[in-house]
Amino acid sequence: MLRVARVALILGMLAALGLVLAGRWDEVYGQLVLVSAPALAGAFAYALLALAAVVLAWRALLADLGSPLPVGAAGRELFGGRLAGYRPGRRRPGTPAEPRREHGVPRGRAAAARLLLHLVAVGVGVVLALAALPSLLGGGAPGWLRWAPAMIPVALAGLTPQALTAMSRLLRRPPDGRLSWTRVGTAALALLGTWLAYGLHVTLLGWSLGADPAGLLLPATGAFAAAWCTGFLLPAVPAGAGVREVVLVLALAGQLPGGPAAALAVAVLSRLLLTVAAAVLAGTVLAGTVLAGTALAGRRTAADPAPAAPPAQPAPR
Repeated sequence: MLRVARVALILGMLAALGLVLAGRWDEVYGQLVLVSAPALAGAFAYALLALAAVVLAWRALLADLGSPLPVGAAGRELFGGRLAGYRPGRRRPGTPAEPRREHGVPRGRAAAARLLLHLVAVGVGVVLALAALPSLLGGGAPGWLRWAPAMIPVALAGLTPQALTAMSRLLRRPPDGRLSWTRVGTAALALLGTWLAYGLHVTLLGWSLGADPAGLLLPATGAFAAAWCTGFLLPAVPAGAGVREVVLVLALAGQLPGGPAAALAVAVLSRLLLTVAAAVLAGTVLAGTVLAGTALAGRRTAADPAPAAPPAQPAPR
């Protein structure tokens, strides 16, 4: 029943998004043709940069739990074996087996580090969403909502090692070691880079549609962070499908000269570019995993002694 409900929710979100897109197709198409090739290339590059920063955050947390890895092995451990790659808004359990065999990362430790990665990403994303909320709300919003940035210290308190450990225990994925301020801070800074890269990704698309990039960067970063956190809090929807686009359209409609049609064009292009970036990263990691497995097999073959010759049989009389 839960599987059926999940499929129905996914189809409902995609159908609603498709209806909105179909109803405004002429306007959206008019915005899509305005997006320049340099803006698309830059937005794609920022998407790759954001995913690379995720690997650095994951590596810091995994090292804090007792399994330091090189950057390449950390990328294979996090992204390998996933056809869709890492996309915000969805927890994916699969990780490659090769780095685990080569570097000895226990399965439970990898799962705990992955949960911590999502928790830190949510904490940093909430901070950025709160910081950008006044500019996203505009002049017609209730006055009390403008005090939302005052909640930033509360969100930062959720990024302390003690709070992260308590949340991990509550979610039944406790870390098998004590978290340090240095590693958690490194992961938070890396994920801050991820969110800024996503903000620049959206800003480039909006700039191509006539928006002021200097005034759009903070709202775009906060809008993407809010959209990702919303999709993450709805685990029944894979990769935040539909949810992220709806939140982005609502948040950016007042920030772009083209209004809702421009915001919808940005949301659709963003999803497309992020999907392609995840596929490129998955292919790169898959190639690295194959090469690492081949090298490991070669080292094992070289280390094995040559089989001894069978003893000579006496000649028959």
